[in-house]
Amino acid sequence: MPHPAVRRLGVLVAALCCCVPASALAQQPFAVDDAEVTPTGWWHLEFNNEVDALHHGALPARWQNVFDAEVVFGARSRVEVGVAVPVVSVVSEDDGVRSTAAGVGDTSISAKIRLTRAADARHAFAAGFSLELPSGNEDRLLGSGLVDYGVTFISQHRLETRWTLRANGGVVLAGNTQTGAIGFKERGTVLVGGGSLVAAVSDTVQLGGEVVAAWSEKAVLGGKS
Repeated sequence: MPHPAVRRLGVLVAALCCCVPASALAQQPFAVDDAEVTPTGWWHLEFNNEVDALHHGALPARWQNVFDAEVVFGARSRVEVGVAVPVVSVVSEDDGVRSTAAGVGDTSISAKIRLTRAADARHAFAAGFSLELPSGNEDRLLGSGLVDYGVTFISQHRLETRWTLRANGGVVLAGNTQTGAIGFKERGTVLVGGGSLVAAVSDTVQLGGEVVAAWSEKAVLGGKS
């Protein structure tokens, strides 16, 4: 069972120092989303990979890797839709015997609308909706076995020419936040939020850091409770 201190609040601190290319479509490789959308008729393809050392509540699972592929399409002015398919690998060790479960995780379908009309606005706002389908094998810890859906509100503020502050706040209305062996596994409403500060070091490189968090009244971190 997870320690009582983490039963009600799960915080992931991603104190990142990321040197990343600045995309022409302004897509950001952070968990905190931006207020930009893919231009109408354009396709955007994005890949990312995350490796995690698991919380003791997930034992015998010890490590997890998630490779995520996402395709986004600019459906109309200020609106984009996307589909993301993860490949999840979970490494477990029990009585000295190591095993790995790998396969497709839960598929996500998303939509985002930019609420601010001016493309060069110093302060911009957007809203997103996400639906996660249980395409991953729950018994192998590759999926949650639940249909999840939620909404997110996004704000973006250009502080100076090269500094941008972003904040997200949202709620998972049904399902849970579990991805593989990570996240809240109990079904119910989950509040999520985060913020990032990004500096444009040059026209092609950005440096940023972010903090994200989630809270649930009956939260139990992923793994056995």
